[in-house]
Amino acid sequence: MPTLYLLLKFVHVASVIVWLGGMFALVVFNARLARVGDMALVAAMGRQTEAFGRTVIGPAMGLTLLAGLATAGVARFSFGAPWIVWGLVGFILSIAIGVIAVQRAAGELGALAQSAPPDDPRLGALRSRLLWLNAINLLVLASVVWAMVFKPSL
Repeated sequence: MPTLYLLLKFVHVASVIVWLGGMFALVVFNARLARVGDMALVAAMGRQTEAFGRTVIGPAMGLTLLAGLATAGVARFSFGAPWIVWGLVGFILSIAIGVIAVQRAAGELGALAQSAPPDDPRLGALRSRLLWLNAINLLVLASVVWAMVFKPSL
């Protein structure tokens, strides 16, 4: 049992690293490129971000959830423990923020970047919205990592 637990815990932690590291890198790259003002580059990065999210971040999110649930089950942790509940709530919030709100705003930005002049105020507003949504998402996920490490019992 300890071997299975440790293997599942490793998969869980490794998938979290890919998920959060990938998200953080994309946020930084997109923010830096947005300041350059090259709309073709912004649009291309937007398409690459979407593809990376679908092929790397999405599967890492799923693996994080499955490995986390399996790890908790093997270790016989209570699924009612506050830190596990917050992990699940944070996962759902991250999906709502990242998969729904961020993708919608990114799609709007990509479409607008192809047709609007670089000084269009709507571009700045969309970039700002994306920055805030991503920052909130990363803070939610950082709080989940904190809960997983410290396991508060309230």
